[in-house]
Amino acid sequence: MADPEPSMSTAEIHIAIIGGGLCGLALAIALERRRISYTIYELQSTFSEIGAGLNVAPNAIAAFNAIEPKLGDAVMALGTRNSPNAEVWMVNRLGAPTDRFPDAHAITEIIAPGVGHTAVGRYELLNLLASKIDTRHARFQKKLTRVEQGEDAATLHFEDGTVDAAHIVIGCDGIHSAVRRSLVGNDHRAAEPRFTGIGGYRAVFPMDQLAEAIGPEVARTSCIWSGPGGYATMYSIEGGKKVNVGLWLSKEQYRERVKNDRWVLRKQKAEMLEDCRSWGPSIQKVMRMMGEETTLWTSHHHDMELDSYFKGRVCVIGDAAHSMGPHQGQGASQAMEDAYVMSVVLSQIKDPSCDHMSPLLCIEAAFSGWQEVRKPQAEWVLRTSHEAFDWWSSFWRRDLEEKDIEERSREATFRFRRIWDANVDRQGDVAKYSMLRSLQKAMQVAL
Repeated sequence: MADPEPSMSTAEIHIAIIGGGLCGLALAIALERRRISYTIYELQSTFSEIGAGLNVAPNAIAAFNAIEPKLGDAVMALGTRNSPNAEVWMVNRLGAPTDRFPDAHAITEIIAPGVGHTAVGRYELLNLLASKIDTRHARFQKKLTRVEQGEDAATLHFEDGTVDAAHIVIGCDGIHSAVRRSLVGNDHRAAEPRFTGIGGYRAVFPMDQLAEAIGPEVARTSCIWSGPGGYATMYSIEGGKKVNVGLWLSKEQYRERVKNDRWVLRKQKAEMLEDCRSWGPSIQKVMRMMGEETTLWTSHHHDMELDSYFKGRVCVIGDAAHSMGPHQGQGASQAMEDAYVMSVVLSQIKDPSCDHMSPLLCIEAAFSGWQEVRKPQAEWVLRTSHEAFDWWSSFWRRDLEEKDIEERSREATFRFRRIWDANVDRQGDVAKYSMLRSLQKAMQVAL
């Protein structure tokens, strides 16, 4: 994709990006590529990410390549992929035997052409993105406390007592977003995330151990196991040297235990082994290999969608706008699409259509164009991601028949192609068109 020519006036715009995780860095790269001035404010003393790894889906690779040519290729070069069939995203297997099918029976292969399952370490991905920006634009150990909007700019107040200003503020500050709270108010139900009632036992251990326990063919291909009351995932990381394993179950009874930000519960192996007693021998072997330090990660999301992702000069994107469960592997991917489309509309803010109009009106038109495209798409993925826990876990039952297996394969293809085939370049074009159409209508009103 050809890089857009920035207009002279884009140099006059200054963007504050709140949050230096994957979303914030992706937006910074896109703005730097388009010569738009920005400062990125990060809470920690350096750019950092939590978690062993993530699945980089086909739509994320497309978004990376749109943000900067060949960036998606560089991301894929970091990743661990399936061998020998690199096109496979996941093999959906039975997590326990049924009346007609054996334990570990392959229900269907879910194919992601050109990408397959690409598992990338969060820290390695973050380092790659950080290497693409000018760190002179970064400010560390900056905890935002509030945003005040004025006639000409937004004022940022930080916990250390410092104050800064920008024409536009983009909240990329994740599920605990201070920018989101500034939009809705600290006491609003939509301000804070809530427990979904689902938790995942997670651990990482050597691939050789897993291959010996369940066989190399099954061990070395990424799998989702549908079993009694839940589902398990396993996939290679660190170039195939290790495996990342998770067992996701309903843990509604933990609602009291996860209050006060106790989202990760440690030393949960005994509880996990009790929870998976009804599963088949393959998963039983895997779970016994998980160490005594096995953790339970409780899944959270914003259970109330925002009416609007923006107000005036301030907008939220990524998890700050639409945090979602992990059950379709789309949290980071949707943030990358957000970042690219946002960079497109921001590069158009000083289009000639804006020459005789209020700068704030142009900013709001840009946000509106972005939201018209991204809000319905991201929120559809959000809702289906939450539903996907049941989709994975409820499939297993004793009386499964061949026709159920065939239907599952068709459903899987439809579900994931609907997500992965989202054309991010077209989304950018539609958002830009929507923005300019809005400005033209405003001009006609003014005349």
